[in-house]
Amino acid sequence: MEETSRARLVNVWHIGAWNRNIGDWALAYQLHRLLNEQGRPRDVTFKFYMVDSQRTYFHQALVDQMNEEADLILVGGGGLIFFRPEDKSISGWSFNIEPEKVCALKKPLIVYAIGYNRFAYDETEFPPATAEHLRITQAKAALFSVRNNGTRRTLIERYGLDPNKIDVVPDPGICLYDRPIEIRPKRNAAPFIAVNWAADRPHQRYPKPSEENAKYFLISLKTALVQSVKDLGTQILFLPHLMQIDTDIFEYFASGFPKGSIFSLHHELPYIYAPPGEMLYAHVPFFTNVFRQADVLIGMRLHNCVLGFGAGKPFITLGSHPKLGFFAEDTGLMKYKIPLVDPNEETPERMYATIAACLKDEAYKEQVRSALCSELQKLRSFNERLLDLVS
Repeated sequence: MEETSRARLVNVWHIGAWNRNIGDWALAYQLHRLLNEQGRPRDVTFKFYMVDSQRTYFHQALVDQMNEEADLILVGGGGLIFFRPEDKSISGWSFNIEPEKVCALKKPLIVYAIGYNRFAYDETEFPPATAEHLRITQAKAALFSVRNNGTRRTLIERYGLDPNKIDVVPDPGICLYDRPIEIRPKRNAAPFIAVNWAADRPHQRYPKPSEENAKYFLISLKTALVQSVKDLGTQILFLPHLMQIDTDIFEYFASGFPKGSIFSLHHELPYIYAPPGEMLYAHVPFFTNVFRQADVLIGMRLHNCVLGFGAGKPFITLGSHPKLGFFAEDTGLMKYKIPLVDPNEETPERMYATIAACLKDEAYKEQVRSALCSELQKLRSFNERLLDLVS
């Protein structure tokens, strides 16, 4: 560790999904600031070197550099327990490094709040290498943590990891370090609902016939929101996380709403949406401030709910992905959900009833605030253990 006039500088190689999803950039941004805040009383400061876990192959020369330069190797958070055949990952998950190179790491390894990220209707199995690689990584790690109890159960039951060496740590996205930004079309008097719809992977998100069900659920949610505008005076913010993937459906989704009742953040604040492949880090504090301005978040992407929770706002989980349920379970906020599984049960009328009830539920809002205090304490407590390793 490098000594400075003010504090000991800890060089961190931070490995995670730093590509086009702003939710992952948000968790990194919050974690970096929180660690430096907690390190200050110990005269410790962190410098982060970010490495994309999905698009980086850890060849030997890169591993040698990491062993030479890093004081700490941090993997996560985010849904890194994820497999796509086209990624050709050596490990079978989103840490593309051979097992022997994991064993040869010379600096402390921290696995931080990673999540099991298999979609509900994904028929692709993880390869045999995944379980062994995760066990080797766990054995090597000074601290090994996951972001929810659902992931912990999965790693123990399906992959044979040691239950005595898995901590559960909330996603650091719950600790917002945001900066105010004006959303000009927002009507301050209107109940403000921010909606995130993920338009990718319909065959993995919905039961068969998946394309038909995806269209039905989208139209049903739209119908429910239009009704909320007419009956409750709401205003709707379309809140994409990924350019193109999340934004391309907006014009279709917005058609038929009363004038001025819906707009999209990527139209109103286009400068916080960098083109795919560019760094999104600098845009995080402004993107996350939007969550403070909403009254209710409806989220298909997990970080829409995580960031809304971090802002102390009620959220409604949207979709079938298990990680949404895992998050709601751990926070104790399972009351409001739209699973998008059964077209016969999930009608526009029932969706509207869920949205209306959530908007009016003052007890639920207090429950959110109480749960946030509890989860932030867990996050900070784990960070103190991390700081013990470098102090």
